[in-house]
Amino acid sequence: MGNPPFRPLREIEHEAGRGDLRMAASLSRDYEREVGHPIPLGVALWLLPLVARQSPVEYDTWALRWLARWITETPAGTIARAVEVAASLADLPGDPDAFESLQELARFSP
Repeated sequence: MGNPPFRPLREIEHEAGRGDLRMAASLSRDYEREVGHPIPLGVALWLLPLVARQSPVEYDTWALRWLARWITETPAGTIARAVEVAASLADLPGDPDAFESLQELARFSP
């Protein structure tokens, strides 16, 4: 039996689930280079708690980049929802429960 097909997004999620930020980030860069666009927002969201824990100095940069993408890519976004998403991003480093709130708020529905 041969190796299963390589699925880069699953591999990124797997590495994030294992807590390996560096490998997940490396795979994300490879994905962007090969596919021509960044990983989906939902996958990128899973990296943020890892960055908050493992590389807090970089967290603001990652969170702001993610927020900018969310604002740009969310067709039904509102300023009120953007404020709530930004507040959850700000809470994430000190409050792991903020991730669940962030997941709910970041959904594409109005």
